[in-house]
Amino acid sequence: MRRREFTILLGGSALGWPLAAHAQQAQSPVRIGFLPIGSPSNTYDQSLVEAFRKGLREVGVIENQHVVLDLVWINSEPEIPQAVTELMQRGAKLLIPCGTSASVAVKRQVSTIPILFINVGNPIGVGLVESLPHPGSNVTGFSDMHADLSGKYVQLASELDRPQATVNYLWFTGWADGQYRLQATERAAQSLGVKLRSRGIGDISEVNDAMVAIKADGAATVVVQSSPFTFRHRSRIIDSAMHHGLATVYAFPPAAKDGALIAYGPDYIDCTVELRPASRPPGGATHKIRVSDQSQDCQGTRAHDATAATLPRRRCGRIGKCPLLALS
Repeated sequence: MRRREFTILLGGSALGWPLAAHAQQAQSPVRIGFLPIGSPSNTYDQSLVEAFRKGLREVGVIENQHVVLDLVWINSEPEIPQAVTELMQRGAKLLIPCGTSASVAVKRQVSTIPILFINVGNPIGVGLVESLPHPGSNVTGFSDMHADLSGKYVQLASELDRPQATVNYLWFTGWADGQYRLQATERAAQSLGVKLRSRGIGDISEVNDAMVAIKADGAATVVVQSSPFTFRHRSRIIDSAMHHGLATVYAFPPAAKDGALIAYGPDYIDCTVELRPASRPPGGATHKIRVSDQSQDCQGTRAHDATAATLPRRRCGRIGKCPLLALS
């Protein structure tokens, strides 16, 4: 497959795809449709968007002059299709969905402009890309490492629950990647000689009953599967677990502030910052954003636990030789 470049001219209205277009005279800012995970009222969730804005400013891209960042916060999966439709109607030239649910929905609806996803754990399995080296189509992005950390979550929970040899696991059944994550965790448990007892929920209203059942099984700890659903509802899930005397092992660092006993995994802020353009253009040059295949790794993804841990640093991975927003 030939090297692919998605180019959005920040000095004009043209979108060059799949080949880079020539710089044009400044006309109007380019609209970027951004679908973040979480809630704008949550400090950490809002910081993910601010990290992207900060990266743009650092390389001289001025919001509302070079780009318009069109934010749509998603409260539930059924809202995604309408949100994507509205972004397209408002003239988005690049879509940045966060998480598997939004990314799958965006790809299903949009084939005419570039899609740059972030924080997707199994992009091949859910049909976003053909392969990691060659994603194909109009989609590329960043994967997270949560599935690869399945063994660590089981290990942490089993150590907390000793001498029991059973680890309890809560997951969201309505998520496209849920079964894959569950199976990865089952394999990890088997390799560690631990039994995994899983309980799925299809709606947040079911979480209290699930915690009651998990506690009735004699559990002291529950591993919460990482997903857009469990990220969005992390406070309610953790509160329910604590109410029933259960400690939680979470994959998202901000869950520690919400009361999780352990929060171990990549920090989405690091991945979001990596979306920024690669360099500042020389003075007087016409700006353009290029989402292109460049071979790099996304370094510096942090791992945390609930007590300011010194856990190993982790990575978020770029798909297809690493997509970058590059200015020239």
